[in-house]
Amino acid sequence: MKLVKQISLKNVTRKLAFKPGWSKMVILTIAIVITYINFNNHIWLRDKKAIAHDVLAYYSYLPAAFIYQDLTFAFIDENPEFFKDKMYNSKTSDGSRYQKMTMGLAFMFLPFFLAGHASALLFGFEASGYSVPYYFFVVFSSLAWLVLGLFFLRKILLEFFPDWLTAVTMTIVVFATNLLYYTTLEATMPHAYNFALVAVFLWLTISWYRNPTRQKAVLLGLVIGMIVLIRPVNGIIALVFILYGIKSLDDIGLRVRFFIKKIPHLLLITGFSFLVVLPQLIFWKVNTGNWLFYSYGGEGFFFNNPQIIGGLFSYRKGWLIYTPVMIFALIGFLTLKGKLGDFRLPFLVYFPLGFYVIFSWWCWWYGGSFGSRPMVDSYALLAIPLAGFISSAHQRSVWLRRALYLVFIFMMMLNFLQTYQYKKGIVHYDSMSKASYWYSFGKLKVDAAYWDLLEPVDYKLLIEGIYQTVPVRKKTIRGDASTDFESVDKKGTSFMSSDGHYHFNGATFQTSSVSRSGNHSLLLFGEEKYGAGIDFYVRTNEKYRLTVWKHPANANAALTIVSYNASDFTKVLVDPVEIDADGWGKIEIMATLPDTLKEFKFKAFVWNRSSDTVYFDDLKIEYLGRD
Repeated sequence: MKLVKQISLKNVTRKLAFKPGWSKMVILTIAIVITYINFNNHIWLRDKKAIAHDVLAYYSYLPAAFIYQDLTFAFIDENPEFFKDKMYNSKTSDGSRYQKMTMGLAFMFLPFFLAGHASALLFGFEASGYSVPYYFFVVFSSLAWLVLGLFFLRKILLEFFPDWLTAVTMTIVVFATNLLYYTTLEATMPHAYNFALVAVFLWLTISWYRNPTRQKAVLLGLVIGMIVLIRPVNGIIALVFILYGIKSLDDIGLRVRFFIKKIPHLLLITGFSFLVVLPQLIFWKVNTGNWLFYSYGGEGFFFNNPQIIGGLFSYRKGWLIYTPVMIFALIGFLTLKGKLGDFRLPFLVYFPLGFYVIFSWWCWWYGGSFGSRPMVDSYALLAIPLAGFISSAHQRSVWLRRALYLVFIFMMMLNFLQTYQYKKGIVHYDSMSKASYWYSFGKLKVDAAYWDLLEPVDYKLLIEGIYQTVPVRKKTIRGDASTDFESVDKKGTSFMSSDGHYHFNGATFQTSSVSRSGNHSLLLFGEEKYGAGIDFYVRTNEKYRLTVWKHPANANAALTIVSYNASDFTKVLVDPVEIDADGWGKIEIMATLPDTLKEFKFKAFVWNRSSDTVYFDDLKIEYLGRD
């Protein structure tokens, strides 16, 4: 019995400094759930998933330094085919290379990269920096840093709230927000790492003010420096340190006098922050000739036109649309009183300024992302007012408490669902609209009509500060799709409908020699037999009317609609149902799709079945509803 007692779970957890408690069990549960999701998706085995997009630049410093031993990136020229999809190849005007992203995340990856490198050498994988062992360890580095962040967040919350409330808050912060997505499906993006660093920073801030020591000042400097090195604009987090604990005008004077006394500590914080950033400055100096270098080219901020309302509430990427649970955190600012009052001023300064900076970026939804990804960095801060809100609500009626917990459970379920939807493209990576959001809400699959409801943006105008949507190229016809062969797209390859939503191929056959309306028509002759083709999706029992005018009216030329599975449905009509005074003949097809089809892709086009010259004009496809 004594032996059993010695190896009991209670004793083991005590030795691991993991005493039983709800909040610690929550951290363990989060780690298990994220590990399960990661193994279920195994993105380290999927090409261009673990190291992709922005992470190509964040990560590239590691193989350059430790494997190719060349931070000028000249080694790319030795094997350009291998590196073309593995590293960005940005160059200055004199040909020197640099990476778009700073190297902070590479430092966070470093121990896991080295583990991957050792595994590659040990187990016979390609030791290039771009094989499965590297990807595996880098993916799980996100979980390791998340757990560290939750450990410090737990310490912070327990200063003000009971263990059960700390557990509830951490559960919500991970499972009801897009932090879950950025520790699983895009685990190598910087946001979980920033979350962890901000949690450590906040704990060190509280601890330093309570008992200032040089050791804590050094650690603060290192953490602030790393936060800046990963994402320079996050340097405004220093305001939280400066303003922490100030509750009145009198406190400002006291703070100034306190800082004067602690100048050696402030110098340590500043010095070690600079020390962390110094490698980046040296890299820029060596590679570009400048100590400070703006690596984003033409991308920048429009501080005179911040998109704060869109950033918070748009269906495209609105933070509170895709992470609605954080509404309670914002309401929780009202609870920052008493012991929590130390956070009131720093948070009331930091968050409005953060919104302003984040949503002044030219692409204020930050490209392909689930929700507003830069807001993830601040979730350790927002956990405090969120816990304050829950605590305040808990003290009210039992029915309010139960209703609130049901809301939180719903929001966690919604977050899991929408994370899955984003993975499957049911939530679009950058073109969501109000219509597409509600059309796909709660669905595990979408039909072609969903794509028609998206609102893509003109990125060429956006980078100049002009926000303008462009007509989506629709995949279904729920009204009519028509062309008079007048409007041609920018590439000169397709005719466009007047609203820009439908494209018909064959614009190279546009002619102005003969037309029924306007100044142009479609000319087919010789070997050029097909034109004005359009693909669209149909559903069971849908009815369509297709019409086109041809000249001459008796030409052996047809209007055709065909299923891509041609055995299911095909109609070809040649004979005109009407001839006008100018010799144009109108072909008309009435098509009702059989109930043997569900949703299927069809093509409509005109067909010159002769070797003669035939003109076509005024093509129209009308949706007539469903039987």
